[in-house]
Amino acid sequence: MKTMLIPVDFTATNENTIRFASEWAHRFGYDRIILLKTFYDTVFDNIAVSAEYAPVSQDFRWQERKESTEKLDHMADELSARMEDDMAVLTAVSEAPLLRAINETIREESVDMVLLGSDSCQSNSNSFIAGNIISIAKISPVRVLVVPSHYSFRPINDVLLPCDYRMMGNLAKLNDPKDSAMAKEIQLHVLNVDAKERYINPDENFKNLEAHLHSYLQNFKHDINYSNEKNIIDGIIKYTNVNDFQLIISLPGKHSFLYYLTNKSISEAICRNAKVPVLILK
Repeated sequence: MKTMLIPVDFTATNENTIRFASEWAHRFGYDRIILLKTFYDTVFDNIAVSAEYAPVSQDFRWQERKESTEKLDHMADELSARMEDDMAVLTAVSEAPLLRAINETIREESVDMVLLGSDSCQSNSNSFIAGNIISIAKISPVRVLVVPSHYSFRPINDVLLPCDYRMMGNLAKLNDPKDSAMAKEIQLHVLNVDAKERYINPDENFKNLEAHLHSYLQNFKHDINYSNEKNIIDGIIKYTNVNDFQLIISLPGKHSFLYYLTNKSISEAICRNAKVPVLILK
């Protein structure tokens, strides 16, 4: 049973994520979507509420949870109305902090992918989930799909795969049987950012690396492209700006796209990836 998990915070960014989820689930054969809301309260929250709402703090929290639960159920009903009859939409609530709640749900419900929405620099959503995208992506044991707040689902035809030749072993993850539907229809565009321009006059070792790459991707229609940008992020972003992609795939590992993103500020990482969804493999 193929399961998608969506953490919920009721922002506009989150609502866009839900709309995207219905299309993605239908296109790639998901059986279940789980909407997760955490009611975790920090110690600071308790102190603040006790100071300002001391006589009614418990009633205030109870009412807040009641309203949030009703919103969650309503969101699930709306999503169910857009899904096929054989797809289930479930809700889950947790008292644990966000990251722990996500990992517990992944383990207990055998989740295959976590779907998150990202805010752009111009967004006023103030999404709590979006503010924790990098943390969630780093701790999640399953793949994570990050969708820009403004982005509407488009058929996945052309996919960008930034690839460092030092991490080609991770390409085997693309041959997961769960990706068979994607492999049949997409054109995979591999991008190697090589500031030394070894691709212009490739030696025997470089040619062997290319041959290995073709071998790993034999189940995909694919081509190999190069950029001579000195900065890997700049090379990837510039390439996405001049080509029409519907998805970027980020491989795991020290030399991955995600690795470079997590070494920059979260806001910059999100803004730089605001135009195209990013699928982070694990």
